[in-house]
Amino acid sequence: MAELLPRAVNVNRTEGSLSVVWPDGTTTTVPLMELRQACPCATCAEARGENPHPGLLEAPSPVKSRSRGLPLLGDVRKFQISGLHHVGRYALGVTWGDNHQSIYSWAFLAERRRPDAPPAV
Repeated sequence: MAELLPRAVNVNRTEGSLSVVWPDGTTTTVPLMELRQACPCATCAEARGENPHPGLLEAPSPVKSRSRGLPLLGDVRKFQISGLHHVGRYALGVTWGDNHQSIYSWAFLAERRRPDAPPAV
């Protein structure tokens, strides 16, 4: 199997997207909100209701206290990228504006390519 190493990775802050240009000239473009919501880390998986450790029994949920404050509707910084770095030869590390760290494998990003995507110029 050929190694999935991109030619370029770009963040378009205006459009709020991340683009990966692959060796064959195709491009994967993913909206930053979608990328963040797909964060594969255990904390994010648990927040989505997924069990990040399926081999372990789930602990009962603690009793929640009532809050009288207004709910936080969202922090836009969590959908902004503040840094990118390579993770070995297999993944892209992303630091988000709220300092959350995500790791997306090149295979994960390549799976988001559209089959009809035109080659990058």
